[in-house]
Amino acid sequence: MAAEIGDEFEHIESSLDDLSHAEYLMLYREAGENLLFAKRQQWLVLAYLSMAYVGIYLVAKANPYDIKFLNYLTACSFILTIFAIAFVIFLQFWQINEKRIIRNIASGLSNSLQRIRSLKSRGESDAHRYIMLFMLMAYILMAQIAMLRALWNMTN
Repeated sequence: MAAEIGDEFEHIESSLDDLSHAEYLMLYREAGENLLFAKRQQWLVLAYLSMAYVGIYLVAKANPYDIKFLNYLTACSFILTIFAIAFVIFLQFWQINEKRIIRNIASGLSNSLQRIRSLKSRGESDAHRYIMLFMLMAYILMAQIAMLRALWNMTN
């Protein structure tokens, strides 16, 4: 696509007309914003889940002698954990789709944009994304284990 010889690089503009080019740029920006929004939402899920666990613990600590109530709170923490894992996975798929959209849009833009985007390999991006997903899931599971441990210690 690009005429490259050694360190020389020739910029080749996209073949899009001005209106289509503007539309591509708008879609590219929108997909980037959606991607960042989904990433922020993943972190908010963890923050809200952590706050919910603290709330459950404080409510349980206020009434530690009611075993049925503690069992109810334990069930609530399990449900919250399942919801959090599902949300994180859904948001991950949303990010994957937005990355796909960005790749498709970028293929219609200039070779300079494509060259800059190729500086980070797709495999490296995927590895980082899945490592981060694993870390998010590990946090959720560790927080659930800590929550269960705290609730079970109140029953003894």
